[in-house]
Amino acid sequence: MKIGVMQPYFFPYLGYFQLINEVDVYVNLDHVSFMKRSYMTRNILKNNIVINIPVSEGSQNKSCTEVKILADQKWFNKFERTLETLYKKEPYYNQVLTEIIIPWKENILLLPQTASISEFNFASIYQICKYFDIECRFYSSEGTTNRKKNKGLQDITKHFNGDIYINAIGGQKLYNKKDFASQGIILKFIKMGDINIDTPYASILDLLFRYDKKHLKNELNNYTLI
Repeated sequence: MKIGVMQPYFFPYLGYFQLINEVDVYVNLDHVSFMKRSYMTRNILKNNIVINIPVSEGSQNKSCTEVKILADQKWFNKFERTLETLYKKEPYYNQVLTEIIIPWKENILLLPQTASISEFNFASIYQICKYFDIECRFYSSEGTTNRKKNKGLQDITKHFNGDIYINAIGGQKLYNKKDFASQGIILKFIKMGDINIDTPYASILDLLFRYDKKHLKNELNNYTLI
């Protein structure tokens, strides 16, 4: 059983979805501390236009489930106008709006309470996974561990009966394969291949408007496990 764990980022890059596509269980790491001025609340689109999520009392002393967003209907209207200005002429604008943006917005606005930053970001990530036909099980990390870093990831992997844990390539500097092996877990890192996309580390939202779904789905499999 392959397990993947990532923090809830705001329309992250393609490699994030390569990891989700590779695992059997994807765990939204939402019990950890909220990070100010990170990709949890911002990203960059075409022409270096920055998109931001307003939050209420965002603090690193709070978890991602505790920090609430301030994105209401007015915010979504402004967000959609930005997308229209930037991408209206792109070939997949209407398709992405219909299959991802609008369902995501409706899911958030129908919640009985104000969404947390974790719920807000994961709702868009889940909608993109549906668009890509990614088949895996999705869970929250809440209640799985009270430990951090490698020990916390090991706890999460065991909680979901995993024997393989897959981490983003940047984790090579942080996590040791022997340490995970001592807990009966195989640690692997996912490395993006030489993908046929002009800006491979751009927000997935930028790519969705500009590239055919079939092409992006093919590039989801363009990686190696180390």
